[in-house]
Amino acid sequence: MASFSEDPKNYTEAMNSDRVADWSKAMAEEISALEANNTWEIVAKPRHAKLLHSKWVFKTKKHVDGTLERFKARLVACDNEQEYGVDYVDTFSAALEGLSARIVLALSRKYNVPARHEGVPNAYVRAEKEPDLEILLHVPRGMTVNTETLADLGVANERQIALRLRKSLYGLKQSGRLWALHLRKTLLKLGFEQCYTDSCAYKRGNGSDLTVVGYTWTTCS
Repeated sequence: MASFSEDPKNYTEAMNSDRVADWSKAMAEEISALEANNTWEIVAKPRHAKLLHSKWVFKTKKHVDGTLERFKARLVACDNEQEYGVDYVDTFSAALEGLSARIVLALSRKYNVPARHEGVPNAYVRAEKEPDLEILLHVPRGMTVNTETLADLGVANERQIALRLRKSLYGLKQSGRLWALHLRKTLLKLGFEQCYTDSCAYKRGNGSDLTVVGYTWTTCS
């Protein structure tokens, strides 16, 4: 069985590790995925603008037998730099109540159907950012911007540009709330009804044609 050293705690450790090629590839894949998702637009840095830093979180993902699945790098905003009323307001995000989870399991047993647990890949970045808040990021370490883009923006180097968020991003104080709102909108479009007593529980249909969805969240990994 292959063994893997401890995951890097930051960008510098990743770049100085013996897996630098793997971590560099993982970061490039993350940047590409975020750009394909239209997570941000590259803009000339506004004068006197407040910009947030970001950091990289590295994780060696393994199969159940301990063998390597993949190297994962996630870009996370530094929420300790956020300022209330400037780049965030509402942050509360509910989680599925224990009673609701037990009801789902009871229904699964009653109708003899499986209760499935699934994760949504890159869930938080699927949600739209609040339209009335501007959130700007410094260009993260490991990201390169081509000279054509710099020229189009009329700037000389990457220190003169910023990433203006269009979507939510892991690490933001409001990211959990934005994802919950996005999920609600999506499920309602699919014909689900939201539970009155638990905002994280939804149902569609009745009797033997019943589908129940419960939503909860975990810290990013």
